[in-house]
Amino acid sequence: MSVLLYGAYGYTGRLIAQEAVDRGLRPVLAGRNAEALGEMSDALDCPVRVVSLSAPERLREAIGDATAVLHCAGPFVRTGPPMVEACLDVGAHYLDLTGEMDVFRRLAGRDADATAAGTMLLPGIGFDVVPSDCMASFVADQVPEATTLEVALFAQGDVSRGTLKTLIEQMGRGGLVRRAGSLREVPPGWASRTVDFGDRERRVISVPEGSVVTSGYSTSVPNVTAYLALPSIVRALLRASRYARGLLTWPPLRQLLHRLVEQRRPGPTPEQRHRGRTVVWASARKPGDGRATARLQGPEAYTFTARAAVEAVQRVLQGTAPPGYQTPSTAFGTDFVLDVQGTKRTLVDSSTSR
Repeated sequence: MSVLLYGAYGYTGRLIAQEAVDRGLRPVLAGRNAEALGEMSDALDCPVRVVSLSAPERLREAIGDATAVLHCAGPFVRTGPPMVEACLDVGAHYLDLTGEMDVFRRLAGRDADATAAGTMLLPGIGFDVVPSDCMASFVADQVPEATTLEVALFAQGDVSRGTLKTLIEQMGRGGLVRRAGSLREVPPGWASRTVDFGDRERRVISVPEGSVVTSGYSTSVPNVTAYLALPSIVRALLRASRYARGLLTWPPLRQLLHRLVEQRRPGPTPEQRHRGRTVVWASARKPGDGRATARLQGPEAYTFTARAAVEAVQRVLQGTAPPGYQTPSTAFGTDFVLDVQGTKRTLVDSSTSR
């Protein structure tokens, strides 16, 4: 049994490949860049397959008899469909690192196809959305018949070029919340509140984070809002963007931003990753005496992603891969996030009437 790691030479792909080798795995390193793959193969002693997503027949051949594909080459709204089709065709389980709402919704719509093929579709097996989905499920379990769920994320650390490119692709999009069991589009920065992240309270603003979608499958809570802790100037710009959505989708502006991103270093340095940290806060409540609030402390976001992704791959290779569309918690259980090295969950407030 093996896993094919596509986009292995990207910033996050390299972290995942190293983590996998450190845990005794030997992933097949794949992507379009033969030179980069060759260098990684020499360093990690792993096999390589050079293949483009635009060549479906060769892509299926590259996957071959691999048990699973871990797709690391975003933006996944564009790169995901050909890989998903190839995985369904050959019967390989599909996992990716997306945080893009359209991808979560699109793959949820392929549930019947994946079930019929006996394959698992599991998007978002990194920092978005492993901790938020597992924490949402955890607090919802503490409050039967909860009607409201809120999740907030705080991440200390720098971002990679790949992450920035994905954010550029998402510019001009509105927000997303779940209301009365259905997804509802809202303006950017639609709501804000203060959240206690353990060290201090921080102002957070609503964002279209993956748990808004995944919570509809991992919980039965009808009203869900996700938040992100951002500097005050960024919160102001996010709110202001609702008045300039046309400009933000203008192709010349996006091309300029992509060129600027290419001038940055690939991602956080090892020292920055070591210093960084993440905190995820989640709260579920129902009318009357029923609420639960918990916090999850974890490593820096890219370190978290590498550890979570390899942990998921190991479980798949061990035979844990329920067919159909899955979220991290429905695939591996609410406590899956606790198996990510460096995490600690605390139930900070609970008052339930069962």
